[in-house]
Amino acid sequence: MKLRLPAPSLRAQLLLIAVGGFVVGHMLNWMLASGLRHLHGGYHLFMPVSVLTFLALLATVAWLSARVTRPLRRLTESADRFSGVEPLQPLEPEGPPDMRRAIEAFNGLSQRISDLLGEKDQMLGALGHDLRTPLASMKIRAAGMRPVEERTALFSTVDGMERMIDDILTLARTGRSAEPVTQTDVRALVLGIVGEFTAQGATVELEPGQEIVWPLRPDLLTRAVRNLVDNAVRYAGGARLSLAADGQYLVILVDDDGPGLPEDQLERVLRPFSRLDQSRNRATGGAGLGLAIALSIARLHGGNVELRNRADGGLAAALRLGRAPSEEP
Repeated sequence: MKLRLPAPSLRAQLLLIAVGGFVVGHMLNWMLASGLRHLHGGYHLFMPVSVLTFLALLATVAWLSARVTRPLRRLTESADRFSGVEPLQPLEPEGPPDMRRAIEAFNGLSQRISDLLGEKDQMLGALGHDLRTPLASMKIRAAGMRPVEERTALFSTVDGMERMIDDILTLARTGRSAEPVTQTDVRALVLGIVGEFTAQGATVELEPGQEIVWPLRPDLLTRAVRNLVDNAVRYAGGARLSLAADGQYLVILVDDDGPGLPEDQLERVLRPFSRLDQSRNRATGGAGLGLAIALSIARLHGGNVELRNRADGGLAAALRLGRAPSEEP
């Protein structure tokens, strides 16, 4: 088995060069002083020269390190913050010529990506409007249809198409939400969702606990939690919710007593339009976007959605949110 050592950073490499230069220079000075032993104090004469050479070399390396690593660090931090919601403020090119060109290329790339995403949002908005118009016309024409069974079936089909359009637009625009991050009482928000499902006759409950205030986008989180609860109610008849938080993450857990999922499908069902042909099929409605939307919202908040089968039966869906949701573009 081949052992792979971690590659040293650029600053560490420059420091190694400085130390190596000092060692080599000191050895050369020692050899030169050894050849001049007949001179009084020859060796002691070259010791200060060696130390001064090392200090000069170390100062040069420190200057080069700062000149290269500082713009590289700023570029890395800017790339980590970039989410495509809005264009980043262009970085000021600095450092060596190659680093300046890299920063200029990154500025151009982030702007082009933001422009493309903006065009995508405009296209989706126009597409959603154009699709809703004929659907509304179909509803008007269907109002006088006979027999009643055919009219009901057509209304159901149109409603399903409208929900699918809303889900697709929500999924496409989640990463560019304009909703600001606010300190939110998560327990009150979840209790509101529980009340909605309870009013519809579903068995949904929230375990007791303390108030949790968390920085998040409340409308988007409401959509994510509602999708997870709706998923549990649809396939298991009910849901149990619980909240937990530590210093870094908030976890909203949605448990159900349904059939669960095959282990090899737990990750696949989080993808857009993914469905199972067994317990979860089109007869239950939906377009297979609910979990994908919840995952997209969780990632916007620096978190994730994790699915697992419970040991005593049923599915557990954990919506994990980070402490500091991304507000940066």
